Amino acid sequence: MFLTDPVLRRIAADTNDVLPEHLWRHDTATPEPIGDLARILHTTARDFTDSTTSLDEALARVGMLSTAARHAMAARADLHIAAYQQTLTDALVARERHAVLGAALLTCYRAWRNHRPIADGDERHLLLRRCDPSRGVATLRRTDPHTWQVTPDAEAATAFDIPYPDRVVGEVTETDHGWTPTAYIARPHQAPLATVYPLPVRGELASACRSLLRWWHLRHSDAWRNRTPTQLTPTEIAHLTS
Repeated sequence: MFLTDPVLRRIAADTNDVLPEHLWRHDTATPEPIGDLARILHTTARDFTDSTTSLDEALARVGMLSTAARHAMAARADLHIAAYQQTLTDALVARERHAVLGAALLTCYRAWRNHRPIADGDERHLLLRRCDPSRGVATLRRTDPHTWQVTPDAEAATAFDIPYPDRVVGEVTETDHGWTPTAYIARPHQAPLATVYPLPVRGELASACRSLLRWWHLRHSDAWRNRTPTQLTPTEIAHLTS
């Protein structure tokens, strides 16, 4: 799974930026203003990570309390649980602190990002659904000036129910009409297998990547029936391109 770090996940959820690591750490030794921003962001990121752990622990205690309360209700049709008020208060306090730190994290990140452009180069990372890390990340690797191979991470493979985590599932090519996805399976450093499936052109890059994953979900379902994309029903095409 790509976005396992809570800081990077929160940044992706609010800004749609997918970072492979805490890139600002490379600027923390810089004496210029960009270094000041990076150091503040680095400190805030550490506090946010600690807050994430604290909130998770507080919610776990609330969960155990809820389970105990349900058992008590089932056994005695009454509710007498020690320290429940303190447990709930602790969870609310942890939530409030987390919300404040989350807002501070994003403010610091945007300030640093305004002064630090990040070039994609020949590799980029893309949320498959805008500002929704739960749908996973696609890694795009350039094969020519207009074409990128698409590799979903484990979270994307699970979200779209396909058996190909961390493996090339096809490519997307930018044309005058939009993004053209072509589905195929290839292992690292190997040519595509013989069977390729051209899919409908999409107007947006993430949509073209989602089409690849939706095709492979259909391809491995009982509904496939050995068909090609041109033989799909209008409903199936609409789902493929949504």
